[in-house]
Amino acid sequence: MNLLAARVVLRQRSLADTLDLALPFCLANKRPLGVLALVMLGPIAALLGYLRIARHWSWPGLWLVCAAASLIVAGAFTVALGELLFNPPAETRVRGCVARYLRRLPALLFAIVVREVMVVCSLLIVARNTIFVPEAMLLEGASFGKALARSRALARHRGGVCFGIWAVSLFLPAFAALALDLLLNTVCRYVLQLGHPTGALFNDGGSGFAVLGALLAVPLAAAMRFLGYVDLRTRKEGWDIQLRFVALAEQNALGRRRAA
Repeated sequence: MNLLAARVVLRQRSLADTLDLALPFCLANKRPLGVLALVMLGPIAALLGYLRIARHWSWPGLWLVCAAASLIVAGAFTVALGELLFNPPAETRVRGCVARYLRRLPALLFAIVVREVMVVCSLLIVARNTIFVPEAMLLEGASFGKALARSRALARHRGGVCFGIWAVSLFLPAFAALALDLLLNTVCRYVLQLGHPTGALFNDGGSGFAVLGALLAVPLAAAMRFLGYVDLRTRKEGWDIQLRFVALAEQNALGRRRAA
């Protein structure tokens, strides 16, 4: 891992700074992330549409499937974001990111189930300490036990920040679902005079527009968690200090060459 090749400035960031960076980082890498979204989120959207239209599933069941599937496929975006931190979009291969994600999928599924059971049983007390378990497993190749210890070590003395990242990433899909439902249903009803073609979130309990908003929030939530993980590694492992020493060494070498 070459820290000098990082496409994001590796420095200590506040929670607000970390969250603000997520959207620009996603937009700067929109092409590979867009392709990955089609590959990973497209089948989920098709499955939800099939269950709603052909099987007449109720909205509570559909939201449960949407939440579970989104939680699982978020790992693919974590892998891609790890690649994009050091490689430009043109050099990042979506196929390779998906392959890396699929190789770790069985272990990741086990980790997600165990982590969610721990969170529920502990009444959210361990939520902030286990938030980076998927990142440690996918980006560091750690086992579940080592990833859990790694996440706890990163979260030590930064519990407030970790809880903030966890809370934002948890509620972001709900906010995106609400926002897109209101926006697109308003356009359809008052501009296009089509009523509510995919349902209304408040009246029916869900809509196609709300599902689309929730799915589109998955990459952004993954980016928030990933950048929080990068910030804590920067703090714990002194990445910013390492870069400063490298910069000083380069300045000294340049000064000696000029003097010679």
